[in-house]
Amino acid sequence: MRREVTALPRMTGSQWTSTIAALAAVATVIATRDPALRVVAVSGAGIVAFATRSLPEAATALFIFLGFLAIDAAPQSVVFSGFASSGFWLLVGGLVIGSAITASGLGDQIARLIFACTGTSYARAVLFLSVGGLALGAFVPSAIPRVIVMMPITQALAHRMMLPAGSRSRTGLLMTAAMMTLVPTYAFLTANLPTIVEVGIIEILYGVQFGYGSYFVQNLPINALRFAVLLVLLLDYGRGQTVAPSPKSGDDAPARWTTGQRRLSVVLAVAVVLWATDSLHGIAPAWITVAAALVLLLPTSKVFAPQAMKTEIDLSIAFLIAAVLCISAVITHISLGQRIAEVVVPALQLAPGSGFWNLSAITLFTSALSHLTIAPATPVVVAPLAQAMSDATGWSVTAVAMAQNIGMSTIALPYQSPPLLIGIAIAAIPVGPLTRLCLVSAVITTALGLPLTWVWWTWLTLIP
Repeated sequence: MRREVTALPRMTGSQWTSTIAALAAVATVIATRDPALRVVAVSGAGIVAFATRSLPEAATALFIFLGFLAIDAAPQSVVFSGFASSGFWLLVGGLVIGSAITASGLGDQIARLIFACTGTSYARAVLFLSVGGLALGAFVPSAIPRVIVMMPITQALAHRMMLPAGSRSRTGLLMTAAMMTLVPTYAFLTANLPTIVEVGIIEILYGVQFGYGSYFVQNLPINALRFAVLLVLLLDYGRGQTVAPSPKSGDDAPARWTTGQRRLSVVLAVAVVLWATDSLHGIAPAWITVAAALVLLLPTSKVFAPQAMKTEIDLSIAFLIAAVLCISAVITHISLGQRIAEVVVPALQLAPGSGFWNLSAITLFTSALSHLTIAPATPVVVAPLAQAMSDATGWSVTAVAMAQNIGMSTIALPYQSPPLLIGIAIAAIPVGPLTRLCLVSAVITTALGLPLTWVWWTWLTLIP
């Protein structure tokens, strides 16, 4: 009697990639005693696992935590420091707020108003979301709260436009909300955490202060180019897709606002005002977000069901953010970033009179370093190097800091940016298309933006 053999499931390309990365990490850990190489191996394998989405977020996070503990890369307080960071709690609160916007139906109410302006036109929806995301960056000083608000509304808009899940048009709208709320907003001094950290460290170390207006003018060309490039790529992404006809008129009838929607609107309005005025009251955006989440989870708010934390709110991505922050903390603990900088900076061959080369070298080095960790952690490494780079180039510390800022704000891979990770978590943005969009826009913007910035800064006499 023949025994039936059950075929083993075939591994996908992404699973093969992450498996090879994991095996390479294990081999590196066994073969070397160098702490830096071991940390790079574990970090690289974890980043590959996330980028390929071959493992659930929580599994990838646990792999990173256990990997660092196994190689004794840092004390437990450092490995698990991500859970104590404001970024982690900003994400936890943000996931609650994002879920509330969806669960309460408020996102659909707002999407109904947007739909009245865009109809079923993919191009008009992209334009509306792009301008809205950029405008929001002028008022709310952190990209994470902006993404938290934008993503559920965009999901509701895509549903109202009858864009099926997985379609290019729906994915294009979701990527628009995430990218346009983040990348071009680096034109505003207070809009993103990496810039805030950078200018803070520069002021502490060198006494150099940055003005809102001068910063905007200096960074205007590169960010205008980013906006234009992303807009073209996003419009092209959904071009030619079949869009469903308009809903029936009965579906367009204004829906009555529920008690939960009204209370959520008040909480959001108060949160946005507090986010936008954090420099006045001194309350960090993370704690504003957590307080808002607490209010929404109270039964009296009538936003969530009593079991919402079990059934409606997925916090798995929060573990991944903690793991990404852990990578940055461990790399800082072993001074890996500083070691790399000490080797690379002399190799950049910075010199007075080599304006375009200096700009390109500083920008690309900072961008590469930001992808080794994450953008908010990069200033801790590069800002102390500003004086050395200033001496080598003959530039002011301000000019060097602006060049570093361009590098930090150039996003080639989504994992480098926590707001994009949150967008992926809230709206299930496919990682493949988002990664390709990041790569293509980063390459085009760098190739065109660096010469443009060099000409602009020379004309402004920011650089000699």
